[in-house]
Amino acid sequence: MGLPSQFVLLSEIGESTQAMLDSKMMAVLRNYGDLVDCIHFSDQYSPVKVQDEAQQAEMAKRSKVLIFTFNVPSQGHSTTEGMASMKPLMQLVFHCMEKVKRFKLTKESKQKAEKNRQKIEQQNMKQLHSQRQEMAQQRREDKRRAEKEKILAEDDPDKQRKMEEREHRREIKKRQPKVKQMKVRAM
Repeated sequence: MGLPSQFVLLSEIGESTQAMLDSKMMAVLRNYGDLVDCIHFSDQYSPVKVQDEAQQAEMAKRSKVLIFTFNVPSQGHSTTEGMASMKPLMQLVFHCMEKVKRFKLTKESKQKAEKNRQKIEQQNMKQLHSQRQEMAQQRREDKRRAEKEKILAEDDPDKQRKMEEREHRREIKKRQPKVKQMKVRAM
């Protein structure tokens, strides 16, 4: 492909990579590679990964983006000459916008991308489910610990014994298998 060595390419679909990295883009990357920090194309961009449920719903709203990050020459003090030297990079931005606007994936590539994305979504859902289970288990343990501390904090030995018995009965009841009763009508 001829990509300069300072760049790393991450791509979900090779077909889109071949279409976007044309001769004009490669020439700009070779000649102005030191000024390019990052180029990111995505049809499902979500800026951050969050763990909160409420924010997870917002994350479902993904957008199509082209993100170009350039290093301004002359150590952040923009000069007229520095900005003029970036003109080919700005032209590259418009070139890429036009190229993306005209690009269409094949059916096979769309199906492959959809399959990969569903697999990732399932992994995320499993991870979220396991986190919820861990949190629920932690809450149950905290509640149990608080009950035991309450029993131990009781000054009256008679009340303490009654509380321990009540707790013991609850534990036995939880361990017993649940029986479902069904009514059968005689014919």
